[in-house]
Amino acid sequence: MLETAIRKPLILLGITSVMLGCSASSYKRSADEESYGAITDKTELVPGMTTEVVVDEVRELNLNDFAVNNESFDFLDNEADSEIGASILGLNNVLDIAFQQSKDYQTQKELLYLEALALTFDRYRYTPIFSATGSSDYQWDRRDPFVQDMQILTGMQNVDIDESTFSNTSLGTQYILKSGGAIALNLTNNFTRFLTGDINEFGTSALVGSFTQPLLRGFGTDIETEALMQAERDLLYRLRDFTRFRKSFAVRVASDYYSILLNRETARNNFAGLNATNLSLEREQAFQVEGLTTLLEVGRLEQSALQADLRWTSSITRYKRSLDNFKILIGLTAEDNIILDDNEMDLISETGMDSPDISLEQSTEMAIQTRLDLYSSLDRVQDSARRIEVAANALNPTVDFSLVASVPDANNGNIGELDFENALYTAGLDFDLPVDTEFERNNYRRALIDYESSSRNYLLALDGVKLEVLDTWRRMNEARKSYDISVTSVEINERRVEEAQLRAELGLGDIQDTVDSQNDLTAARTELVSSIVEHNIAKLEFWRDVGLLYVDDSGQWEEGIDEPN
Repeated sequence: MLETAIRKPLILLGITSVMLGCSASSYKRSADEESYGAITDKTELVPGMTTEVVVDEVRELNLNDFAVNNESFDFLDNEADSEIGASILGLNNVLDIAFQQSKDYQTQKELLYLEALALTFDRYRYTPIFSATGSSDYQWDRRDPFVQDMQILTGMQNVDIDESTFSNTSLGTQYILKSGGAIALNLTNNFTRFLTGDINEFGTSALVGSFTQPLLRGFGTDIETEALMQAERDLLYRLRDFTRFRKSFAVRVASDYYSILLNRETARNNFAGLNATNLSLEREQAFQVEGLTTLLEVGRLEQSALQADLRWTSSITRYKRSLDNFKILIGLTAEDNIILDDNEMDLISETGMDSPDISLEQSTEMAIQTRLDLYSSLDRVQDSARRIEVAANALNPTVDFSLVASVPDANNGNIGELDFENALYTAGLDFDLPVDTEFERNNYRRALIDYESSSRNYLLALDGVKLEVLDTWRRMNEARKSYDISVTSVEINERRVEEAQLRAELGLGDIQDTVDSQNDLTAARTELVSSIVEHNIAKLEFWRDVGLLYVDDSGQWEEGIDEPN
């Protein structure tokens, strides 16, 4: 008996768990349908927004699908072997990986989804909301075997027995009107059954319907639906922020990609500079043995070689550190072995140093017209203006009109039958005079200040957009000029190095000239590559800040005046 008594609850618990599991899965699907639907509805309002926002999507990444590096690079010193067997990733490959695997990108998708999920609840409040409750009780006295056993143990005298069941059910629905009113309907049933003596039953039912409508405080669609309106606009703002993030993220990935290539090229240049210095040192040491130069001059060149060696080692460290950090940025693990494609540096070099064919004045005007974050700042001014109206309405007295209809039980023995002929109708007004308005007063004053603050924030954002465009414009010009100077500087220092080497071989050279010319050539070559990278990055940021950089779901971008199809 005991085993059976235990088994049954366990079986019921198991069945209940299975039902809850199925129910939880259906709830998730329902939430996804409504949330993704809300995102899709507003996507067309945001230029450049994507519909591919799936928060739970996990895609397998196999780096073995990419080409593998089998070359050992001497300029990487003891890090050379670490890149053998590494997967070679081009910029397009990296962008696609980042938009699928990046944790930062996944977080932004989740924030967008949660904003849409919050909106679904605000929309749900203005649909008919149903409720169903019930309860059941069983009552008994001493004739129950358990009670009799307890009486034997306690020595209690026998008393009369009564056994009965009592159940209650309630079905209802409520519909909140956008005018501020509400309609409610509730049906209750009470049922009692006596199980001993003359078995009999007793039941009552009631149907109550009500309608309420504020006449002053809380009246009007603008007042009642303010929370819904703000939730709709908050989703729009989040969509704009997400679109802006996609652009900024693509630019950040590309900028870091080129910066890593620059660090790699810097290590290569420093290695070449070190080798050239060591050759000069070997020559001068040979001259010193023959007595053609002094130990002091050789020492100066030795010191230069040590400094060149240190610069080379430091540049390798910077390169590998930036590559490791980049793996985390795009969603790879620290153990993944990758290198970036050197050909990408050739591609941006071939594009030249041309800047966008648009004036600074046109760029600024275009940014004001297209920047989504600027639109959000302006819309928030409108939000604060609406909140002033809502706060002012809350200062009014409460005057609510109500209408209630109650339909009693028919009392004819038929459970659940109602007597509509004897229904009771009640109409009335509820008043609440604004005697204590300290909280509402403060909210109203706060709303006024918030409006002024949001207006200033918009003007500040407007100036910020202008300055961002101006800054990237200046950086493009600076990089272009730096490139022109570096080209000339490389040519000059190549001639200086060549002349210094010839003079040194003839025994006529000056060690300081040799050191300076070689260091200047290495720096000029690095600066030349740096100016190409900086110009390319500044150009990408310029299109982003102007609002004319369009990014697809794989992170590939298009730039220019016309939005891509």
